[in-house]
Amino acid sequence: MIPFDPTGPLPQGTAVLEASAGTGKTYAIAALATRYLAEGVVAADRLAVISFSRIASAELRSRVRERLRSSAATLTASLAGTLDHAPDPTDALLLDAPADEVHARIRRLNRAVSALDAASIMTIHQFCQAMLEELGVLAEQDPQATLVEDLTLLLEQVVDDLYLARYAQTDGEPPFSVDVARKLAREAVELPDAPLVPSGLGGRRAERLAFAAAVREELAVRKRRLGVYSFDDQLARLRDSLRGPTGQAGAERLRRRCRVVLVDEFQDTDPVQWEVLRATFSGHVPLVLIGDPKQSIYAFRGADVVAYTDAVAEAGEKYSLARNHRADAGVVGVVNALFANASLGPGIDVPAVTASHTESRLLLPPGSPWAAPGRLRCLAPEQLLRADDARDTIVADLTAELIGLLESGAQVVDTDGPRELRASDIAILVSTNRRGRHVADALTGAGVPVAFAGADSIFATHAAEDWLTLLRALEQPRRTAVRAAILTDFVGADLTMLASADDQRFTAWAGLLQGWSRVLAGHGVAALFAAVQADGRSGERGLAERLLRRPRGERDLTDYRHLAEILHSQHTAGVRGQALVAWLAEEVRRAASTSDRVRRLETDRFAVQIMTVHKAKGLQFPVVLLPEAADLWVPDDTEDQALAFHSDGRRVLDLGGSTAPGREERHARYAEEQAEDRLRSLYVAVTRAQSQVTLWWARTMATTAASPLHRLLFRRTDRPGAPEPAYPLDTPPGDGHPRDLPWLAAAGCRVEECVPRSAVRLARPAGTVPVLALAGFDREVDSLWRRTSYSGLTEAVHARAPLAAAPEEAPEAATLADEPEADADVLAASPAGGSPSPMAELPGGTAFGSLVHHVLENLDWYAPAAADEPGLAARLREATAAASARFPVAGVGADALATAMLPSLVTPLGSLSGGLPLAGIPTADRLSELTFEFALGTAASRTTLGDVASLLGRWLPADDPLAGYPEELAHPLLGEQVLRGFLTGSIDSVLRVAGPDGPRFVVVDYKTNRLGMGDLVLEHYTRPAMVEEMVRTHYPLQAILYCVALHRFLRARLAGYEPERHLGGAGYLFVRGMGGRDAQPGADGTITGVFDWFPPAGLVAELSDLLADRGRR
Repeated sequence: MIPFDPTGPLPQGTAVLEASAGTGKTYAIAALATRYLAEGVVAADRLAVISFSRIASAELRSRVRERLRSSAATLTASLAGTLDHAPDPTDALLLDAPADEVHARIRRLNRAVSALDAASIMTIHQFCQAMLEELGVLAEQDPQATLVEDLTLLLEQVVDDLYLARYAQTDGEPPFSVDVARKLAREAVELPDAPLVPSGLGGRRAERLAFAAAVREELAVRKRRLGVYSFDDQLARLRDSLRGPTGQAGAERLRRRCRVVLVDEFQDTDPVQWEVLRATFSGHVPLVLIGDPKQSIYAFRGADVVAYTDAVAEAGEKYSLARNHRADAGVVGVVNALFANASLGPGIDVPAVTASHTESRLLLPPGSPWAAPGRLRCLAPEQLLRADDARDTIVADLTAELIGLLESGAQVVDTDGPRELRASDIAILVSTNRRGRHVADALTGAGVPVAFAGADSIFATHAAEDWLTLLRALEQPRRTAVRAAILTDFVGADLTMLASADDQRFTAWAGLLQGWSRVLAGHGVAALFAAVQADGRSGERGLAERLLRRPRGERDLTDYRHLAEILHSQHTAGVRGQALVAWLAEEVRRAASTSDRVRRLETDRFAVQIMTVHKAKGLQFPVVLLPEAADLWVPDDTEDQALAFHSDGRRVLDLGGSTAPGREERHARYAEEQAEDRLRSLYVAVTRAQSQVTLWWARTMATTAASPLHRLLFRRTDRPGAPEPAYPLDTPPGDGHPRDLPWLAAAGCRVEECVPRSAVRLARPAGTVPVLALAGFDREVDSLWRRTSYSGLTEAVHARAPLAAAPEEAPEAATLADEPEADADVLAASPAGGSPSPMAELPGGTAFGSLVHHVLENLDWYAPAAADEPGLAARLREATAAASARFPVAGVGADALATAMLPSLVTPLGSLSGGLPLAGIPTADRLSELTFEFALGTAASRTTLGDVASLLGRWLPADDPLAGYPEELAHPLLGEQVLRGFLTGSIDSVLRVAGPDGPRFVVVDYKTNRLGMGDLVLEHYTRPAMVEEMVRTHYPLQAILYCVALHRFLRARLAGYEPERHLGGAGYLFVRGMGGRDAQPGADGTITGVFDWFPPAGLVAELSDLLADRGRR
């Protein structure tokens, strides 16, 4: 591969960029995106950057945006002669052009910053969904179907139904148990495209494959019937759309949408994803695939490294990153030596890399063994050890060594210089949650703060097991289940108490559980957890007090509470009784992580981090400890084991069982691929270290020979290729000792003996022993702090008549709606001979307003010419039909609503839009439902709405249509409110409108208020009538707050933002008063139903500062 040069020619075809761990992959992606955009190859809305997780996509979007801003600033400063640093190679290249071209590049970069939200920087699943929507009618999809992340319950129903249908009425025993049936089904569904092998079986073995195939078919049928689909279905639909008769046309459409495609973490792709990318983009547009096959460790999630190697073979350009920016030179040397000449799979070699950090950033006292960048702690007695004995010894050794490091006075050099080594700088990487728990318990017992995130899932905890045990006992209170529940933390008994309990004590426990069962049945999980915390063991400490008295009790209590929230959410959604038990049991089995189920604890960031290797991928730590690098149990083949492996370049799934013909050969292929995956996992583990990595190796009876570290140590390092699957410890070379391997010492890895250690504890710093006491609340509750909105601010006066009205005319009650109903005395009578409102016959109220808003939010309204109006009308009918089905309003039919709404879309908006109607604004120039939330002041702020009123009064000229509103806002019910907390809201639409000095951005809010009695006519919506309604409902406050939110949004997103140039005012569209395309301005030059207001830009900017705590204190 060619070393990647960020200043070289941009890839024009399909290119692979192989990035070894720590070599700056994200930096390279951001640099590539910046060059493609700055050099005019692609516009931001035609750029796609794809990754494989939401977190990674969010980071990429942030890094690309920051890189664009940085490059634009560097180029600008260089032209102005104020650049105070040397530009990096990418910026230097962009500056190496005539001044006119550099100016053009700055303009492109600034436009890209503003338009980056339109770029497709997203996960592969989000990308596929966007492409399906782009294809429209060309796609193989059901537009009404719903994406569902978890189909576990549906799969269980399918398995149970098929099992009964196939075997309940047959003579003799079923061919396998229902538990085996569930396992076969899960394996088949998790790899839906993998052919089931072997073929040609008979009898019970054939039935295993037939049952799995039947589950796939029946699950597909039921998903179609229920209108749901999974992420795998989403990918398959896009692939099938590109394979079908309209596939070529669809691919052409997608290429027009995405002119440059960058794919991050490509080693985690699967064959379907690669087929979609290859069929659509390869050979047609620049397609850059960035990844590292050495870090392909997610086969259990469907990733297939063969897809990566296929792409490499097909790519016309192949590049590599070979300079490590994460690890110090010493660690890089250890990793290079450990993997030298090793193959981690077909075509997956480990090229040596260099380090940009030439000195160690871990500062240690003289003579510290931690000064070695690599340490190998060896446990090698004459007699082979039992695995459990070796693990206990290694954990004790790890504990002692770690405490020694924390007490050594070690320092870490970071960007601000040297600082004390913290516990959170140390990571212990393990293979399973159970092993992680073993290490965590040992460290906790020694006084070391620990954060254990083994499966990054709350369902992998002791608390989840206790919840499952309790729910089972409450649902089916059999004797064994009840006894198990008594032993949970909820009741708090131990085995001794249970064994010695008399009938009276046991009856009391059973009664406690019965009471909890009634609470769960009647009030749900939240009430159950409240009862558990209140009850516990009668007369004893409650759950919280018992947990907090033991090591890691804070973590355990947090887990119990977190699970209560999740279970309550499921219960509220209708998953109850035995279904809730089954759901939790499946989650515990899978220990699957989702965004809302990652374990939470604030103090985790001050503790030693214990996690699985898979969790650690993408992270880095100054010190990494690997106690299991030479610990691997490889089980024998079993009848019910499923084997996923590759045959003829395609992944297949063997469900035939261990006695099926040819199984030995298939199992050998499977074992070979598993061994390769474990080598890659070790590569990921050791490359998390920045300054020091320590590994443990032990001679055990059954867990050393096939372990990845042992295989790397005793292979022929001078010969390229894969290590043997195992090196037995009773024959050369596996019978050797690492101290006899000279290449380890040459690489800077110190080989040490690991001997049994006595228990040690982390010493507390002098004077820090806490005194246990009840915490007292001695702070004041800020009763003025709140999270509010326009509606919340005006709640008390929404129905108060304006000051000009007599007191007796004021309405008697207020409403909280955004569109408050007017009292009959406020409504105007119908002018004689007026033009009927298109919505005269439609009802009012909040429900109708929500319906109209939903239609306008989701409608593709672009129809710039009169000839386009029939198409708009058809789309509007579809939209009103869909919205009416979701938000039905009595007496409102979809056709009638569409007919009534059409005039509002084609009515000219006057000075708001340069005379264009809504239908004249392209979809790309409109942002619907811009939700915002920002802080109002600080804890000491005393700014009030009265201050806002004073500011409005100072800025609004006498001829402003809302010049009288500040007096209304200063009313004591409003003006005395202190603005402290958070302000939230959602702007109906922001329109980007072309102007002589560039684009203007207009706030638009839709209103369905009735402004007249009797037969509603357009003349009810004249300028004076709308001004009166604006003041009555305090819409000017809403409008100016929306302008502030837009101002802050543009200030953060729009390069070169100037409020005077870019703020385009606010438009309140009273849709009942909008007469259509032929609407003519009145004598005052305004159009009925269209209220425009242009508050001074200086007012908006000063109000933003005032709300940000520059007001009265």
